Amino acid sequence: MATKLAYQSSKWEKERQNNEKRYIANKGKFAAQTNMEGVIKRGLAKPADCRDYASYYSSFSLSYKILAGRTYLRNNSDSQVIRYTYLSGMAAIFAYLFDIARPAVNRDKTDQVNMVRDFSYGLLQLFSVQNNIPQCLSSLEHPYVQMLLGNFEKAVELLPSTVTEYDAAYPYAVLMSDEACLTVQAMAEKDEKALNNRLVQHIKNERKWPVGYSVFVDAYSIAYLKLARLNHMACELDVIEVPKMFFDDAVCKIDTSETKLPFFDDALEQLKKLGTVWC
Repeated sequence: MATKLAYQSSKWEKERQNNEKRYIANKGKFAAQTNMEGVIKRGLAKPADCRDYASYYSSFSLSYKILAGRTYLRNNSDSQVIRYTYLSGMAAIFAYLFDIARPAVNRDKTDQVNMVRDFSYGLLQLFSVQNNIPQCLSSLEHPYVQMLLGNFEKAVELLPSTVTEYDAAYPYAVLMSDEACLTVQAMAEKDEKALNNRLVQHIKNERKWPVGYSVFVDAYSIAYLKLARLNHMACELDVIEVPKMFFDDAVCKIDTSETKLPFFDDALEQLKKLGTVWC
């Protein structure tokens, strides 16, 4: 049996109170919304083929992730959380696709690390909402891509190619901790006990962050739990960071024709010119 976890951490209420104060001080908006509006305004002032899509979408991914968490803190039944999680994942993936198609020159190490990590998390975010990932990503040799497509053996084969620390010589190498690799292994082996224990430990680790840095919506755990259920594994995690709405098919759904990233149609056209067809 996995170690029992409290439903929420002792600092959750403090986070909620601080979140509400900031929301009120910002006149009913979150700072992430204001920041994103500024980026969109600057982008609209440029021709479609002159925008720095990788930079824009990297910024949007973080903003939508923050909005998902902040919205959930205010109202843990607000389905906008699902929409923001989806958009955050999409933005992370688009940022990565633009970057590998046209790598930036002399990018800051921190930005590159964030780009690679965000792409991995973005895959889990998309799966946590849609139960799948786009087929146009299926050829990528990334453990999460192959695992989420159900190619467990291939996912495990790719684990030795991942790295725990960034290496400038291999800027797009998949960054995964030893714990993350072991979680993929547990999923691939359909080891329910090991997977449960890994997810519990993951939540424990996330809860060690100080007030102001907490994870409120844990797409990592949500994606694993959904994948486990699809593979008839008995895995449960009753914690506040895993909103129940994500497991309600009537609520957790996205109309992709209506829910789109800023500059989405222009971005698709630019990606196509760079040799990537989104599907």
